[in-house]
Amino acid sequence: MKLRTSLLITATFAVGIGVGMVAPAVHDALAGVRQSDETYRQLGLFENIFQRIRADYVVPEPSKKLIYDAMNGMLTGLDPHSAYMNAQQYKDMKAETSGQFGGLGIEVTEAGGFIKVITPIDGTPAAKAGIKPGDLIVAIDGKPMVGVTLDKAVDRMRGPAGSKIDITIKRPGVDKPVHVTLTRAIIHVHAVKTALYGDVGYLRLASFSENANRDIRRGVAKLKAESHGKVDAYILDLRNNPGGLLDQGIAVADDFLNTGEIVSTHGRHQSDDQVWYAHDGDITGGKPIVVLVNSGTASAAEIVSAALQQNRRAVVMGTRTFGKGSVQTIFTIPGHGALRMTTALYYTPSGKSLQDYGVEPDLVVHETNNPKDHFPKIRESNMPHAFRNPSGLKAPILPPKLVLPAVAKTIAPRPPASWPKFEPKHPNTDYQLQMALKLVRAMATNRVGASQADVAH
Repeated sequence: MKLRTSLLITATFAVGIGVGMVAPAVHDALAGVRQSDETYRQLGLFENIFQRIRADYVVPEPSKKLIYDAMNGMLTGLDPHSAYMNAQQYKDMKAETSGQFGGLGIEVTEAGGFIKVITPIDGTPAAKAGIKPGDLIVAIDGKPMVGVTLDKAVDRMRGPAGSKIDITIKRPGVDKPVHVTLTRAIIHVHAVKTALYGDVGYLRLASFSENANRDIRRGVAKLKAESHGKVDAYILDLRNNPGGLLDQGIAVADDFLNTGEIVSTHGRHQSDDQVWYAHDGDITGGKPIVVLVNSGTASAAEIVSAALQQNRRAVVMGTRTFGKGSVQTIFTIPGHGALRMTTALYYTPSGKSLQDYGVEPDLVVHETNNPKDHFPKIRESNMPHAFRNPSGLKAPILPPKLVLPAVAKTIAPRPPASWPKFEPKHPNTDYQLQMALKLVRAMATNRVGASQADVAH
């Protein structure tokens, strides 16, 4: 069975490898392998090394572990997102995409021998403890994590709900180690949070779990009900959204579009080449939208950002996104787990891939006024064996770019020195959000003026 996904394997506690049955296509590939003497010589070399380790390594190692590690090396050598998941890890992954799982609620990746935080998930123990994107986890319960593989580090962070874990962090711009004690919990990911800021509806989408599209639609309906139908504009906050399911990304983009291409995928096989288009039915009724992004905006979140930007449906504000432009397919292996393997790359409506580059915002606005507090290098291109950006595809002519209101020129790329320190519970300290409110309100005013002018003529 195959499941099309767009999962960021910097994942929330699900990484691994294993063995099992293979599909008919793999048998065909193996038949080709048998015709290659050079391949068999290489396999013979592998067997020689395997037997030598079993016979002479300083301590006995189980054969299962040796094979497990060998496969792990083969898969992780392909790209950052291909991996084998044993039965438990596959179960954990399915729980994550369902929006409920156990752990700390933290997205991590391996970078330069360190375990690096991509982002904490809203409302989880990690977020409440103040863990930030760019933090390096250097020790867990006093044990050093330098050089430890991602899956082993993740295993150490797992544990029963209610149990405590001590994490030591090296934070950019901070000289001393930061020690944090967290209590593991069952993580319930609430995909969408809403708020009304006067006449502006705010939608915070934390991840693209299996209910993301449903929750976005419910969120918009809730905002309309609370405002008695007087929402003049919307902000879609995708900052630190690590992505998730590709179909949910497509559905969410479609929620805000009436026409236009959303995304296309192109892979090794013709069956991997697909194009998705929007359907009539913008749930906001065409109201202005500003999309907030940063370097933690990845995968399916980038698909939505690019689709709304390139179809001229929204203005993207913030900083350049993560740059994950690959699609993973899940191949289940009965009795063992599943293989997650990169099978295609996705392309935006412009015909360009987001791989490496990500989405460039229409208006660059940083979170802080101190460059040392910003984490610009947490991106796909910094990950081991990341794909290079492929060449562009021929694409249709895009609509003309949106004309920004004059107020856009008054928005500084960084907050002034007097701006208060950002506190998640106090929206007035969120410089990016406040600038998005300023811009989208001006967009709504301009839109009303344009509509009245049209009527007058």
